[in-house]
Amino acid sequence: MENLATKLGSFVRICKPGINAFYTKAFKTDYTQHATQKCSKRDIHPYKRIHPWKSLREFSEDLVNNVIYNSDGLIALNKPYGIGTEKGAVQTKYAVPNAVDYTLQDALPHIAEHLKYPKLTVVRNPEKYMSGVTLLAGDSQVQDKIEKSLRRGNNFTKTYLVITTSVPKRLKGKEKLAMEMISNPDYNYRKPVIVSSWSERARKRQLIKPLSVDFKVLSNSTLNLCSLIEMRSSTIQWHAIRLFATTVLYCPVLGDNMYASRIQKIGNTYVQVDPFLEYTQLPPVLEKPILQLLNVKRSQQHIIPVHIHLKSIDLPSFIRKGEDLKIEAPLIPPFDWTCEQLEFKCLMKNK
Repeated sequence: MENLATKLGSFVRICKPGINAFYTKAFKTDYTQHATQKCSKRDIHPYKRIHPWKSLREFSEDLVNNVIYNSDGLIALNKPYGIGTEKGAVQTKYAVPNAVDYTLQDALPHIAEHLKYPKLTVVRNPEKYMSGVTLLAGDSQVQDKIEKSLRRGNNFTKTYLVITTSVPKRLKGKEKLAMEMISNPDYNYRKPVIVSSWSERARKRQLIKPLSVDFKVLSNSTLNLCSLIEMRSSTIQWHAIRLFATTVLYCPVLGDNMYASRIQKIGNTYVQVDPFLEYTQLPPVLEKPILQLLNVKRSQQHIIPVHIHLKSIDLPSFIRKGEDLKIEAPLIPPFDWTCEQLEFKCLMKNK
């Protein structure tokens, strides 16, 4: 092990993979007609047409068609992958093939007009490179009501669906951890890591960010290559879900090029390596059977999107005291297509 540690750096942890299965209800979607169940060599790959819109109007109308809740000034829609709230720097690691540069802010006037609101404000939405529940407010009173409800839930109100590139050792679990930023030896670059213990001084000085995660494996794919996992996380700061999946579960998120290479497979053992090693910046090497199931060549691996979907948000006592509101968003392309290609057992069982 000393030789292995020398090769991979001092930041080493070991975890042997396990195999498990858990069956649950399948999630279905009617998001858009642009999705297909099959992909032949002559078809345009679904990952290359995540953004099918030809104009801002078409994009805006698609968002209107995917409003999943609209009552008393609270509007929820199912946000497509790769769409941000407003324009910002493009992350080349997650560039969407044939991407549009439209944002939620661009579409808000059209959505507001169609739903007959003077103005709409984005209150909560998934990261740009996630899909799922996005909350809009018709006025400041509704916005305040949403914020108060989320605070009642201690911000532990969001449930995500995640596809990973391997199978977790545990079926389910609850973790109370923390994240902290560590520096490289030259103290000119910092990266987040997850820690299981910390000092009271670090907590008081806010040098750590508390991270609570509940997770449950819903299903494994054909050949037990991948898992469909349901997660609740107290924060998504520093891409916490991806970091947790890779460095705690040893199961990187499918499509994640940011943290996935922080673990390396040596034989049948996964080893966590120093996050400052140069090759941790490179995309992970996916198993050949996964690429085959997704109809993706290794040279095309960069087109695989990050597979995290914000499935639901709970709003405690939003209707009235003691009466909660739960808003759910069905799976949308390309997440649903990937699920079918990987033949998750829960989906096959519910067909």
